Amino acid sequence: MVELTERNAAIAAIGLSAFGAVMAFMNMGPLGGLLAIALVAIGVAGVGVSYASFAMGYLVMPLITSTLKVTEQMGNGYKLPASQDVVLRGIGGVYQATSYMSARFYEAASSEAEEAQTTAYMELWERALSNIKFPFKLSLITYLEDIAKYREDIETQRYASTIKLGKEKEKPNPDALVLDKWEREIARLNQMLARLTSGEKPMAAVMYVVTTGVGVNEEAAVAASRRQVGEIRSTVANALNIEIKAVKGEDLKRCFRWEYFIPPDRKEFLSSL
Repeated sequence: MVELTERNAAIAAIGLSAFGAVMAFMNMGPLGGLLAIALVAIGVAGVGVSYASFAMGYLVMPLITSTLKVTEQMGNGYKLPASQDVVLRGIGGVYQATSYMSARFYEAASSEAEEAQTTAYMELWERALSNIKFPFKLSLITYLEDIAKYREDIETQRYASTIKLGKEKEKPNPDALVLDKWEREIARLNQMLARLTSGEKPMAAVMYVVTTGVGVNEEAAVAASRRQVGEIRSTVANALNIEIKAVKGEDLKRCFRWEYFIPPDRKEFLSSL
């Protein structure tokens, strides 16, 4: 039995739209030609809208809601404004606007030099925290990678890097910087494979950051929240050498749901990303 997920639902919608367009095209007749052409156009547009909504919902939906001035009720007094970039709540005449940010960081240190660099980042992290005057939260969701697929991906990357290194060496005047780049990349991938062989299990992680701004009205609360997002991005991101950016639309709603519960198993969690 096929599991009902957002991905499967989107694929089904695209398939039905495409099927309708094909059937309309096949049944064109002399009298219904214009109608059939219109149905084909609607079907093709449906395929495009379905794919765009699934692949780029974080961009498409905020654009639609902003244009139509749609406010979404989230329950328990929470609501999503038309911009879909904050979650709003009003309590006793005071308004709160909560912003969510994604935090992308890179693989753990695998050499002594990189470990020393990581230690330096942690010292900068402590200093950065002392400069932020408002509370914020970092949430980290971890899960075990599929070891077989993880190993296959690394071996594929190593193979591609080896080919690029070989092509550079075959040149009459190979670039020393390019050679060093691919040699370092191959060494890094070999080290990752060695760690897998030694029994180390690869862990993946999803991190997001939350901050809440307060104001006497919705506009003031949203402005305060966005100002805090900018401060976090300029301090925490630099201190930890991670990429932080504000999320909106479906990505924001996903983070909001994770505040209450997360999918109970790895497969379901990955299908929700």
